[in-house]
Amino acid sequence: MALDYASAKQIIRLAASMPIKGEVLMLGRQAIQVRPKHAAALDGILAGAGYDFTFADLLQEDGFSETLFLKLGFPSVLSMDLSDYEGADILHDLNDPVPDHLYGRFGIVFDGGTTEHVFDVATTMANVDRMLAPGGIFVSCAPGNNWFTHGFYQFSPELVYGYWKHGCGYDVCSCLMLPEMPRDKAREIPDPAGLNHDAVAGTVVPNQRVYLYYEVQKGPWAHPYRRALQTDYVARWSQHDVAQGRYDSPIVARRHEHEARS
Repeated sequence: MALDYASAKQIIRLAASMPIKGEVLMLGRQAIQVRPKHAAALDGILAGAGYDFTFADLLQEDGFSETLFLKLGFPSVLSMDLSDYEGADILHDLNDPVPDHLYGRFGIVFDGGTTEHVFDVATTMANVDRMLAPGGIFVSCAPGNNWFTHGFYQFSPELVYGYWKHGCGYDVCSCLMLPEMPRDKAREIPDPAGLNHDAVAGTVVPNQRVYLYYEVQKGPWAHPYRRALQTDYVARWSQHDVAQGRYDSPIVARRHEHEARS
């Protein structure tokens, strides 16, 4: 649970590109773990985004990241964890539903590497939805590939599109294949709905650890969770139903929903 070069770069970009509203909630109290050789590159990113301080000014003595968020313009930042061993502000197990007083409280929920450690992914994601205010943004930088011994899961873009977009009606602001080290470029991943399955499955993944980085917003289309189905299979199943003359099947209806939102 830490901000490294890759995720810090994205947070700087996000802060510089959006109006800052509402409290930030970190899932897990995020430390900062940026290699010294990458600090100069982050100085350049900060300057390019219009900030008049360096990356060193974002560091705090205990190694955590509240100063980073506050200096970037976020009004306040809290953290949630199951244990208080790292000084989290809110103690809660994300395997369990969050209490009512946290509903709609946060403008940004930031997952810098926590959700892969929580076994009940469905409850975790539902908790994020509940805690976000209308218009709020969920920012996640979680393992995507080559993190084989880390946590319970590695995540796919299907989580972004199948669950958040088509299952909950969220707007996808960004969905990136984000390499941990800057030797490879990030790559935007489009909605697989309506795309050729082989083209999506054939995406070349760099030979290093890669994050799934995404930002989804609780916009006007957001709704309570409806069943998430993998988007490329919805396309295949619906084509089969149409070929069989079942034009009004639930799968065909779901494909039309996907196409309407794509």
